This record gives sequence, C-alpha cells and structure tokens, in this order.
Amino acid sequence: MGTMDIYEVELCRRGRWDQQDARFVAASDADEAAYKVIGEHLHTDGERTKIRLRVRRLGNGSPPPKLFYVT
Repeated sequence: MGTMDIYEVELCRRGRWDQQDARFVAASDADEAAYKVIGEHLHTDGERTKIRLRVRRLGNGSPPPKLFYVT
C-alpha cells in the first residue's frame, strides 16, 4: 500500500458545490477518494450527469480539484 493523503470530496447539488456536506477520506489518489464516497468508479468526463463530484487533496502544493461524473 502506498502513501495515503487526505482528500475533500464535495457533491454538486442543483448546480452548486455543497461544502457543508463535504466528506474527508484517506486515499492514495483522487480516483480512490471518489470511489470511497460514492461506491462506484466514476469518469473524469461526461456531458449528461447524475452525480458530479469535486475531489481535492488537502495540504500545501495540492493540485487543482479533479472533477468526476456518473453518466
């Protein structure tokens, strides 16, 4: 098992990011963090979506948030 980081996972509800219900999970990457919150593998692209997630690694020098979609 590799290094684990803390990720913040936010759901988009009605076109707005819901920071109040953000979940924090330990994972090795953004893909794993999204999977731990939703329970299924997500895509990083999509036009019509049921669920949109924003996953952000916490800490200094973190990359921009990664967006995921369930189509």
